[in-house]
Amino acid sequence: MKRLLLISAAFITAVSCVLAEDLNGMQNKASDLQGQMFEAQNNIDDLNEEKAGIESEIDSLDKELDTVQTEIDGLNTRLEEKSGELENANVRLSAAVREKEEQDRALRSRVRTMYERSGTGYLNAVLEADGFSDFFKRASYARYMMNYDKELLVKYEASAKELDIAVGEIEQSKSDIESLMAQANAKKSELDGKIAEKNEKVRQINSSIDTYNAQIEELALQDENVQKLIRQAAGSYAGADSYSSNRVYNPDGKQYQYPIPEYNGYKPNSGYGYRTSPIGGGTEFHTGVDLKATLNTDVIAAESGVVIYAGWRGGYGKCVIIDHGNGYSTLYAHNNELRCHEGQHVERGQVIAGAGTTGYSTGVHSHFEVRIDGKHTNPTSYIY
Repeated sequence: MKRLLLISAAFITAVSCVLAEDLNGMQNKASDLQGQMFEAQNNIDDLNEEKAGIESEIDSLDKELDTVQTEIDGLNTRLEEKSGELENANVRLSAAVREKEEQDRALRSRVRTMYERSGTGYLNAVLEADGFSDFFKRASYARYMMNYDKELLVKYEASAKELDIAVGEIEQSKSDIESLMAQANAKKSELDGKIAEKNEKVRQINSSIDTYNAQIEELALQDENVQKLIRQAAGSYAGADSYSSNRVYNPDGKQYQYPIPEYNGYKPNSGYGYRTSPIGGGTEFHTGVDLKATLNTDVIAAESGVVIYAGWRGGYGKCVIIDHGNGYSTLYAHNNELRCHEGQHVERGQVIAGAGTTGYSTGVHSHFEVRIDGKHTNPTSYIY
């Protein structure tokens, strides 16, 4: 009989060691999966932040492009107006040139005719008058013709000069507008290139985000399978360790002891349920309560049980999970120090960790969860 008991004890010890080894391996794999998911989510957050910055730059570039396009449209309108003005001025200049040529021909013809008739021009035409009356007529006519010729010459010179100046000014203005147009089009091409480059970067970021999301989905599926195995192994481990927790402590109407005795009675920093994420913003579901604590404040086991996890667990940071039997377990996260190990049986009130801010945390506190068959539930009524 004694031999049989020794064999049985040795068998139970061996089974316990095997189960503990298997559980430890699965817990490490779960921790690795959680770490990979956390890293992938961090990468997505970084990419989204980078994407937001690039999209902001694109908005600024779009506004700048709109301004340049408005400028180009205005220059096009001005260029069309100047082209019309230049065309009209050239038409007027051509007409003035024709008028000058006609006037020049008329003047030459008049002078030639007068010389042909008199031989000596205006003076002879006056001196050859038949009488005093005829002399005055000839003199008046000659004076009139000379003045008329001078007026035509002055008028032509002024008109030609004015038109030459106008054409030159219009041509210069048109050239200036064309230069501004070239600069604006160059700026537009530059902005188009920058926007295309930024949009390509956004496309690449979206592709990377899709890849990380697919990775997270795959890792989550693996983690779910591993968690099932963990629950099965934890149940086997508890049986092999002859651990039974049919008892449920209920002192002072509470089922569990407050995990941070030093701050017992304080309300949670953050409660269970939907809240605004303190890390990335937006709405998230908080699966536990955040209890007030300072660095390395004692974190105790809320109930007796077996430590089924003690290590780094992704966003939980340094984490402890205790199986209390009957499907109940508690989780203690963001610790700075771990003061227990997997497979260890701990008593209610035993120190298991020192509080901290490891993992996905914005400050020192103790994240506490109560899980039933692996599913989180509101832990408030268990400790308050």
